[in-house]
Amino acid sequence: MNKIKLIGLLALFATTAASANETIVFPGSTSTSAVEASITFPQEKSPIALVGGYQVEGGILTSRTYNCGINISDLEIEAKLHWDGATPQILIVGENLIMCRSGSTGPFSVDLTEFITNMPAHILDRIEVANGVRLGL
Repeated sequence: MNKIKLIGLLALFATTAASANETIVFPGSTSTSAVEASITFPQEKSPIALVGGYQVEGGILTSRTYNCGINISDLEIEAKLHWDGATPQILIVGENLIMCRSGSTGPFSVDLTEFITNMPAHILDRIEVANGVRLGL
């Protein structure tokens, strides 16, 4: 019998004896089972409409947005940096945004101090608010 065929035959017998269902335990670790961890997928956030304008004072942006009976704090509103060509913009985004036909709005505020603190000065000099502002209500 050829040496290569003999090695292949031995490898075939060895793989049938090995179990792929065993947990791999590295030297020095005492755990024999994997830790169960829940996987949380991030929710996509959408830009929100700023109704009646906005005001930034003391690092806090305050405005109104459509609420349709939803608690606005549940939207997890936050600020993100967005680029429109060479223009830096603050984009206010939130989760589970539902536009309603009733036109009812509610106040909200976003703390921008961490956003402003982490932003380089050359970007802060030119930054704009990217969200659409509706002045009709």
